[in-house]
Amino acid sequence: MVGDKFLVAKGKAGMGNRFLALLDSILYTQLTNRKIIVDWSDETYSNNRSNVFPNFFNLHHITQASEIPSTQSVNPNFWKNNLEKSVNELLLLYESEADLRYNNPRIWSKYTTNMSRIDYSEDILIRWSFVTETYKLRQHFSGDFAYLQKLSNETILKKIIRENLSLQPSIQATIKKTIDNSFEDNVIGVHVRYTDRKSSINTYLNFIDKIYEKDPKILIFLATDNKEVEDFFRTKYTNILVTDKWYPISGYSLHQNPECPDRFENGVQALVDIYLLSKCNYLIYDKTSTFGVVAKLISDIPETNVIETSQYTLRGKVKNLISWLREKEIL
Repeated sequence: MVGDKFLVAKGKAGMGNRFLALLDSILYTQLTNRKIIVDWSDETYSNNRSNVFPNFFNLHHITQASEIPSTQSVNPNFWKNNLEKSVNELLLLYESEADLRYNNPRIWSKYTTNMSRIDYSEDILIRWSFVTETYKLRQHFSGDFAYLQKLSNETILKKIIRENLSLQPSIQATIKKTIDNSFEDNVIGVHVRYTDRKSSINTYLNFIDKIYEKDPKILIFLATDNKEVEDFFRTKYTNILVTDKWYPISGYSLHQNPECPDRFENGVQALVDIYLLSKCNYLIYDKTSTFGVVAKLISDIPETNVIETSQYTLRGKVKNLISWLREKEIL
């Protein structure tokens, strides 16, 4: 491995966040001819701090490495001698827990590779993020990658999923079994996040009811992190499908929860829900939660059948504006 250069894609936050960050990392390694090492040995989905990524996914058509080399040639510099640490552990070495609570990019961006640059000389780059940053790579779409200039960010990410990423067969089999045994001709996929973040339930109901008027027997596949939301939907609609999962105490997040009895299985359940949402005929989601964003990226659902609810709420409009300002590097 002498002369090789690497990008280590660390996991951070929930499945949606790390999924999006992984797609950008794959693209970055293609642009820079670096080997990728996906390190999801953090405490979110691993029961024993082993790297669980290979138990979730397979990578295709990209150069990989299985172990992080020992070297002092690391960027960002904070990761020197800390390569085995999780993102949370590294951040808490240098920042207070209170400062990290709100995911302030002015703080956490110091600890991850800047995707705007592809000229780093260090042997190892550390990359993690809460969101996708494909827009930062656009200035480097030249030569063999010039064709990407004509593609939207969403199309690029869909392409990466299709060509470079697949679920482990055991998880695929679980998804197929659910579809074969429980899905019907028409299914509305609904993602409602209602623990540490809460979406407007009424906004969802308005759109579901409009579809129900045309097809009262349509199946609703509900992906939620809150048992009370599931119970409410069951009282309002008769044809509901929800996968079996562990639920946290109301108001606490489903991932990164110390009470979770099996963190790896929690990750499997998240992936099953995401991919089932992508197989529905309709998708109703709030893009301020990356869970639904990933489901849309994976799916082939026509745009006319996709309903994004945050644009109809004040809170969602504010968050979307902040995201847009950050993308334009105004914030």
